[in-house]
Amino acid sequence: GKTIESALVAAELLAIGEARGLAVLCSPALAEQWAQELATKFALDPQLVLPSTVRRLERECIAGESVFERFPVTVVSTDFIKSDRRRHEFVRTCPDLVIVDEAHTCVSDGDHVGRARTQRHELVEALAADAERHLLLVTATPHSGKDATFRNLIGLLDPELHVVDLEQVRGRELLA
Repeated sequence: GKTIESALVAAELLAIGEARGLAVLCSPALAEQWAQELATKFALDPQLVLPSTVRRLERECIAGESVFERFPVTVVSTDFIKSDRRRHEFVRTCPDLVIVDEAHTCVSDGDHVGRARTQRHELVEALAADAERHLLLVTATPHSGKDATFRNLIGLLDPELHVVDLEQVRGRELLA
């Protein structure tokens, strides 16, 4: 359901010219499923950007060109691209439409902040900082009962949401 719904939004934005390219960030275990869905249901030609494929994709690029500039539709392992070595190039060259699958894994819960989660958060936060970029945050668990995690997640959409008072009507309206 989440995959198809977000891919429908992406396909529409691409079809009407509101977006020129698409990157899906997901776990490596879901990358092939995402690529298959985009190819079979939406007639897109996604390239898998994984540790096992990136060298081949880079060989197809011309000098100085990024994989994300060369291929308009990519499915990218979040765990691969979040590293300090790869993240900056991705943020600089990624498409104007990004789907982040399992977005709740890209924010901290306020208590335990592991290095992997911090890197994911830094990546998605950098992507969200570009107001021209379309960013779809996909998750089945937007609120796990931890307010800090939820606020970190919605704060990616708009920094004001990180501190909004959701007990007040105005705060809930802003969130809506």
